[in-house]
Parts: sequence; structure tokens; C-alpha cells
Amino acid sequence: MKTIAFLHGWGFDASFWQPVAERLPDFAKVFIDFGFFGQPHRPRLDRPLVVGHSLGFAWALANLERPWAGAIAVNGFPRFTRAPDFVAGTPPRLVERMLTRFATEPETVTTEFLGRCGVESVDLDGIRPQPLASALSWLGQCDERPRLAGLHCPLLALAGTRDPIVPEAMSRDGFPPESLTLVEGAGHLLPLTHPEWLASRIRLFAAGLP
Repeated sequence: MKTIAFLHGWGFDASFWQPVAERLPDFAKVFIDFGFFGQPHRPRLDRPLVVGHSLGFAWALANLERPWAGAIAVNGFPRFTRAPDFVAGTPPRLVERMLTRFATEPETVTTEFLGRCGVESVDLDGIRPQPLASALSWLGQCDERPRLAGLHCPLLALAGTRDPIVPEAMSRDGFPPESLTLVEGAGHLLPLTHPEWLASRIRLFAAGLP
């Protein structure tokens, strides 16, 4: 049985993946949690199928031990901020501005970000600003494109054409075209808005892994 390692994005916790995970009862599952709203959970993994949302996928590229059985980026990216060779990225000043405000208004900044993502009812109970700030700072600097290029396992990237956080152009520039599937009209929260479809894509991808 393949083990799926789920990684959530910035501003969320492991429960983010429940709508998808409950549709995959025949898989072993591990949920990595960055500790934004509780204690972090980062277990050792043995050749997992890595499924990362947004920042979670970039973090996995940077930190999860190889080898992997496969990799699925969901609304993900190997680099977030703009660079001369990555013009579709977010302007670095926007992340810097967000980080500056976060130092004094963590709840406000997190609420605004989750609202932009499409979360209708934001619950910040148990928020832990320090891990959120550290992850946001890392997000503004990370460039995991070399690690993506050296990823010696099958890759699937799933993204929305109306994602306000990771626009279509960023997805197209971030991943090889043969690995990318775009969902027309979808936003940044595929695991919440398209859980049945996403679970079926994970199942189909896993079935083709060696």
C-alpha cells in the first residue's frame, strides 16, 4: 500500500486535507503539519507519494528526504516570488509588505490572506504567529526549481485558471507543460472546492506509479 504524505499551505493546518483524505480510504496517509495552529508534526517518511498544497509543495521540495514514489503539486509552485527568469512570480515587495504588517497584526494579515484564498469563514483559534512568520519569510526567498528539476519520480501539477494566489501564468512557468493540468474556473483551494475530482486524480496517478 502506498503512503500519501499530505502537506498543507500557509495559514492552514492538516485538517485542510480531510475532504480529500476521506475519499481515499484504501491508502495509508500521513499529515505533515507546520504548527501554524498547534504543535508541528513532521514524521520521517519512507518513499511516500507527496501531495503538497501551495507553500506545502515548495517546502516538501526543500525539506523532505528522497526518494519519493511520486509528487503532486496542488495549487503549488517551486518558486513564489518574481525573478528575472521567473517573471510570472509575485512581486517580492508584496511579500515583504505582508511580512512587515504581520509583525504587528498577525490575525488581520492571516484573515485577509485566507479571505483572498476563498475561505468564507476564518477561524484563527490557536494561531501561532511565530511559525507563520517564519514560513512567510521563507516563502519570500525560496527557489526550489533546481530541486524540482532533480526530482527523479513522476510529477503531476494541478492548478486553477482563476487562482488569485498562484495565477495560471505562474503555474505554467513553474512546471513542465506535460505535468500540468489546469482546472477551468477553479481557484486556490482545489482540496476544498474539488475534493472528489482531486481524490480521483490522486488515485489515478498512484495507480501508474512503479
